[in-house]
Amino acid sequence: EEISENVVVDDADKYTSQTILVVDDSNIVRNFVKRIFSERYNVAMAKDGKEAIDIINANSDTDFVEAILLDLNMPGVDGFGVLEYMRQNNLLKKMPVSIISGDSSKETIDRAFTYEIVDMVTKPFNDSNIKSVVEKTIYYKEMI
Repeated sequence: EEISENVVVDDADKYTSQTILVVDDSNIVRNFVKRIFSERYNVAMAKDGKEAIDIINANSDTDFVEAILLDLNMPGVDGFGVLEYMRQNNLLKKMPVSIISGDSSKETIDRAFTYEIVDMVTKPFNDSNIKSVVEKTIYYKEMI
């Protein structure tokens, strides 16, 4: 039996509760994060950068996106495209971003930190890595 990578997200949805947005082309990663945080937060998921930008755009005038976990390497619009969109629209403080990436090269890390991101965790990661980075990202938002 085939497992579908398609996660249906209604990009017109505006969130009405504290939300963590997970942007990753891996269904496994999205569901892993959702399992950890779904009791405490609404966990929204996007499978690529375009979907993420649609969600970010739909919620840019609300204050419910507490943290964004963003993969850098995705088909179509990648994580850097999302970061650039957020920088151009002054959303990086409003919706703080931490990077989740399989690419731990110095070049990628240095490039990621040219944006106002909170932190970066490399794959593979575990529950405590993700909890730590999400708590730090949410705390960052509370402090600004």
